[in-house]
Amino acid sequence: MQEEKEVSDHDSDLDLDGLDEEEESIMRQMLEARIAASKAKKNADQEMKILGHGEYTEINEQEFLPTVTKTQYCALHFYHKDFERCKIIDMHLSKIAREHLECRFIKMDAEKAPFFVTKLQVQVLPTVIMFDNGVAVDRIVGFEELGGEDDFNSLTLTRRLIRGGVLSAKNKKEKGQIKINKGGRGMGRNDSDSDY
Repeated sequence: MQEEKEVSDHDSDLDLDGLDEEEESIMRQMLEARIAASKAKKNADQEMKILGHGEYTEINEQEFLPTVTKTQYCALHFYHKDFERCKIIDMHLSKIAREHLECRFIKMDAEKAPFFVTKLQVQVLPTVIMFDNGVAVDRIVGFEELGGEDDFNSLTLTRRLIRGGVLSAKNKKEKGQIKINKGGRGMGRNDSDSDY
């Protein structure tokens, strides 16, 4: 009953005048499908938030296995509290965590996690290890893959996490696709001639 009310609430947004019965039925079905998809995404997002997604949290050694195995995708930052580059990674992961609910973002103090530092062969800090269903699938060691400088942006790290398989690109910018115009200005070409 509630769904019917929501569909009828959106009827005012639809301009169904001039449509025959079949076209109107198709438009209503499309609207209902969009509403159902929107509800499903909202419910999935709420479930992810309950599991700690959308936040960047610190865990200890005892929480490691339950955390990385309870979620499909996880990015774990091994850090040291006195290292500036670890603080830079923290800042970026905190931003990315709010945007990408599909991955759980966590950090662990390397000094307080000697077992996992050894087990996962962490030798350089910062190190971000990416997990898929509890299995380490990729890692970012230091800043070399991020441009080698301290002033990289969050998009650079986001793209690297996408390549690592723990994030899904939300747009062409995150995919690393850029718009390239073929031809110069005044050459009689329009935007439809550009590629991504």
